[in-house]
Amino acid sequence: MKDRLIVVPTSKEAEQRLDYDKCTDSDLLEYNLNEKEFDELYDIGFFTELNDKLGLMIDDYESEEILEDKLKNLEDFMECYLGKNPRNILLRNLNDLFQVAYEKRTGVFFFF
Repeated sequence: MKDRLIVVPTSKEAEQRLDYDKCTDSDLLEYNLNEKEFDELYDIGFFTELNDKLGLMIDDYESEEILEDKLKNLEDFMECYLGKNPRNILLRNLNDLFQVAYEKRTGVFFFF
C-alpha cells in the first residue's frame, strides 16, 4: 500500500521548517489518504479537475504544493466541488484541513 500524505503547516514558520525537513510534532496537520480514499477521489474526478483548475500535477508518485497565491483558487474550487458532492464526507474532511491553510496563509502539500 502506497503512502499518500496531505500536509498543512500550522504557521509560516512551520512551513519554512518543512522546506528543510526540520518540523516539530506540532508544526503540521497531516491527513494520510488510504488507497480506498484515493480511489474514491480519483473516481469522482477530484484530482483531474483540481489539476486543471489550479495548474497542478497531483497524481501517483508526484509531490505538489498549493501556496498562498493559489489558496483562494483552492478555496473556490472546494466550495464548488462540495456543492456538487454535498454528502461526501472525505471532501468535507479535506476541506476542514484546507481551512487551516486559508486561515494561517500557509500551504497545502501533497506527497503521493
